[in-house]
Amino acid sequence: MARELSPWCKQVKIRLIELNMTTSDLASKVGLTRIYTSAIVNGRVYSEPAIKKISDVLNISESACSLS
Repeated sequence: MARELSPWCKQVKIRLIELNMTTSDLASKVGLTRIYTSAIVNGRVYSEPAIKKISDVLNISESACSLS
């Protein structure tokens, strides 16, 4: 069974759609690889510095992020 995404992960996905941005575009802007960025966005990896960078680029709150 698939695990449920955190509210932060959902916010990121919604914001990417709103900005018509791909995970590759986001990875480029935050200076991370696409694979690592995808792992963070999908909740497979937790990295506070990366979450902060992604939140800043997408202008969303990082407070909704939690370990699942």
